[in-house]
Amino acid sequence: MPTSPAVRTAFRTALAAGAVVSLSACGLLTSYFGAGNVHEIAVGDCFNESEIQTAFSEGEVSDIPLVECSEPHDSEVFHTEDLPEGDFPGEASLEASLDEICTGSAFEEFVGIDYAESELYVSGLMPTSQTWERFDDREILCYVLTEGEPVSESLEGANR
Repeated sequence: MPTSPAVRTAFRTALAAGAVVSLSACGLLTSYFGAGNVHEIAVGDCFNESEIQTAFSEGEVSDIPLVECSEPHDSEVFHTEDLPEGDFPGEASLEASLDEICTGSAFEEFVGIDYAESELYVSGLMPTSQTWERFDDREILCYVLTEGEPVSESLEGANR
């Protein structure tokens, strides 16, 4: 049975706040330290959310620890979208864009069910003012995640 939308929204907001910090560290550190997969993450890549948060909290990060989707994981990238050129729209505007993009039709097309009816959560990564200006970063990256129970397959078409 799906969790109430209010509870899911609060959970998603907390995850997104962590992800915003993550992207800030991601964009800046990749540019200073070079190699890694941070800007190569694509739809269908799987990982464990806790490993990303731990990696970003430790500092020098250029790689997101990906796993094969056939291995236990709780998160999968389901959509990326580049925002239009222009001045940095502000964090609140970007958070609203992330929410609209990640819980809208892209979620339903990937998972197979409307977000409001799903038992899955979404989170995402978005540019910061520093990465927007300094590195021309315009990408919003959406990922779907399970609540506490890992899966060993893609969440594409999960209909849950």
